[in-house]
Amino acid sequence: MVRQLEMEAACDVLGVRKPVFLNCADQGIANDCQDSARVEIVRFLRDLKPDVVITFGPDGVSGHTDHVAIGEIATAAVREAGIRSLYYVLRSESLSTCCKPEVPVSPPPVTTVIDVSGFGERKLQAMRCYRSQKHLLAEDPAVIRGTINEPEHFHRALPAGFTGGREDQLLVPFS
Repeated sequence: MVRQLEMEAACDVLGVRKPVFLNCADQGIANDCQDSARVEIVRFLRDLKPDVVITFGPDGVSGHTDHVAIGEIATAAVREAGIRSLYYVLRSESLSTCCKPEVPVSPPPVTTVIDVSGFGERKLQAMRCYRSQKHLLAEDPAVIRGTINEPEHFHRALPAGFTGGREDQLLVPFS
């Protein structure tokens, strides 16, 4: 419940709609609810009909088993739901060094670089909503500057074989 409240608070800071939570235990997504999560996400995507979905890539950014699993589940759900545009969030230069994968996984190549510096303070405020994850938030001023100024990187996973060059937004039209 603590992590749900933290996410809701972060969403409020960012001005995004209230999140939808799966009925999966923390640390249990990879083992306990792959099928039920995929079915629920497919249903949600078919109802919402988003233009773009963003999830974790094969490395889960940090290698966390739940992050890797939800990336796999979301990717399968996006394909099943017929969504045409999928991005993987990639490891950011602003991510704490404590979050390195135990087993290195090569992330997919960067296709999209988003300048978020205009939203840096809000991003930092949202990150600070995760009080239970305080160990992930360095208080070193240089690290904080990086957190609020470094661009975010993504890989466009769908459409497959995207060769549109480097993007600077997540809604670039494709044929």
